Amino acid sequence: MAAALGGEPGGILSLDALLEEYAEAIEYDLITMGLKLRNLGTDELSWGDLKAVISCSPHTSALYRARQPREHEWRLDRMLLADIADSLRWLVWAKSSDAQHGRNRPEPIPRPGVKDVRERIGDSTTVSGVNEMLGWGVSKT
Repeated sequence: MAAALGGEPGGILSLDALLEEYAEAIEYDLITMGLKLRNLGTDELSWGDLKAVISCSPHTSALYRARQPREHEWRLDRMLLADIADSLRWLVWAKSSDAQHGRNRPEPIPRPGVKDVRERIGDSTTVSGVNEMLGWGVSKT
């Protein structure tokens, strides 16, 4: 259970740790369900009920938004929309003269938690500059 709630201790201790850190978010979620945190430990809201509310809280809940602020901003629907926008920008670019010369490729929309796979090292140079650096100059013998 502790792993499901994201804490080390188990049972009530795990719930208590979450309550200390996210009391407002949990209280808000309970209020939307017609429950009150002040009734915790009674028949109206048992510790088991609280565990079920926290463990099964959807990504639209205040607790989820508080625990995962960046993930909440970029759920699957937003990732797919960004992918569609990137694809359309690439298709428009592919028909341009820039694409024929291999320049000004559109940058993808940055996404939280997704690292840029392109590694940039140093500055750009010309082919003759690379040949000179590698010692591949044309010999005149």
